[in-house]
Amino acid sequence: MSQLIKLICLFCVFCSSKVIYANALEKQINDLIYQQLSDIAVNDDVEINYRTLKSNLNCNSPTLTVLNKNKLWGNLTITAKCENMTKYLQVYVAVKGNYVVANQSISAGTVITEQLIKTQSGQLDKLPSTIILNKSEVINHIALRNINNGEPIKNSMLQKNWYVKAGQTVKVIIDGEGYSVTSNGKALTNGALGESINIKLNNGNIIEGVVSVEGITILNK
Repeated sequence: MSQLIKLICLFCVFCSSKVIYANALEKQINDLIYQQLSDIAVNDDVEINYRTLKSNLNCNSPTLTVLNKNKLWGNLTITAKCENMTKYLQVYVAVKGNYVVANQSISAGTVITEQLIKTQSGQLDKLPSTIILNKSEVINHIALRNINNGEPIKNSMLQKNWYVKAGQTVKVIIDGEGYSVTSNGKALTNGALGESINIKLNNGNIIEGVVSVEGITILNK
């Protein structure tokens, strides 16, 4: 009888350790998902559903990796490595957050201003993965096609509004402490306002500067 009680106790300890490991694994997966979403302006409404059963592992601190790191929500595959064992977990991440839509009909070729767009909240996992979440990534871009009022804006709909084009002669402003020197150069790449591009100076040197309305600004520190 005492032997039976010992066996039951050992079984209970074994089962409880598996529960602890499973709970620890779930917490680590949740932490991993939330870490991926930390740079995205999402609401608190995040739900993680397991499409496969949470695997039993022989350690409580496995190494977790999301196979497609560019995908933040929807169907995700996570590998859990523990010593010589690797398990694959299928999860579905439902996320509610803000994304950019057209505030009115936008014609192809239009330079998009803040008045033409707005943000609205919805289920990001139900939308195309290329939707744009921040207005700053849309403003001053050119619409490649007609965009309907209320239509979510995707990267494929836009083209950068190049302020400087490759091969163009540009004004180069070199700003240093207490001085400013102006010269000319040739842009080696296209550049929008605020972007960094390479410029070839008249003396043959290649330097990097920031595109501005005044010209290409170089801070000589």
